[in-house]
Amino acid sequence: MAKLFVAFICLFFPLHAAPIPEKILICGVCKNVEKAIPNTIQSATKLGEQFSDYRVIIYENNSTDSTKELFQAWAKENPRVVFLSEDLSKKRLAKQLKMKVRTEAIARARNKVLDIVFQNRFDDFQYVIWADLDFLDPWDIENILDTILHPEQEWDAVLANGAYDLFAFRDPEFPIGFELLGEKYWQNLDKMRAKLSLDRKDPWRKVYSAFGGLGIYKRDAMKGSRYCGVVTKDLEKAVLVWLENASGTCFWEQYQQLLASAPVIELREERLSKRKRLPDALGLRLHNRFGLGKITWFSCTPRKTLPWTCEHVTFHASMAAHGYDKIFLNPHLRSNHP
Repeated sequence: MAKLFVAFICLFFPLHAAPIPEKILICGVCKNVEKAIPNTIQSATKLGEQFSDYRVIIYENNSTDSTKELFQAWAKENPRVVFLSEDLSKKRLAKQLKMKVRTEAIARARNKVLDIVFQNRFDDFQYVIWADLDFLDPWDIENILDTILHPEQEWDAVLANGAYDLFAFRDPEFPIGFELLGEKYWQNLDKMRAKLSLDRKDPWRKVYSAFGGLGIYKRDAMKGSRYCGVVTKDLEKAVLVWLENASGTCFWEQYQQLLASAPVIELREERLSKRKRLPDALGLRLHNRFGLGKITWFSCTPRKTLPWTCEHVTFHASMAAHGYDKIFLNPHLRSNHP
């Protein structure tokens, strides 16, 4: 059944001449996305064929639908597809995560893909596309190609305009995110949504971080960076810079209120003893190998003591720390979620 499915897709999406001389890696992580797989195969194949060569690298774990079987069949039919799948028990996965939060699990999956991206066999591939794999509509291939062929700026990464995905968004106007506000971030998110207005006609927007379901990266700009679901030293260094001119920006007052009212504890170990006895709104300053101890973080809960955040935010902070901070949001580039 899976073989017939892939053969059907290939029949209606034949090879075309490649207009772009460079090579591209198309990457994604997923779980239970069988409904979107026809679109993934169609879109990834059509995009890849615009380049002189391409590979599709997908990581999946613990799917309970036909995701694993359909991607395995595609990889068998198409030698350009690299498919990695794991069945992990909750106990086994938990042992590999510090705080056992969803962003850590996603970061782990993305790093599995990065390990393949930076294998020597792909040293002559210039671009990396990260795409969410639950899109039910065709990818915005026209604007992906336009971003690469006709850039508005010199760039290291260009992210799609997906206003639904504010969790990953940071820029000079919106430098304060979940890692600094904790639950107050979700309580006040409508304020950010109301203030952040992006029109397709707008020019590229310089950002600290974003990810609207799809991102275009230069492979060289990603070297040395890793995804992480909890606060890192690179993120602490970045936030120190972000906050220098943050007075009056979105969430500034809420953050100042937390600093003035909530207890603050210096965390020198990975776990905080008696955490459940302390208030939910608790600020942490990280020392030793966890950070510089200069920022107060509020994204900790009674069960999660090490502050956590969006894995894209830590990755882009790591890129910037390595000198690759030309990160933009392209309002023309849209992603399509179900």
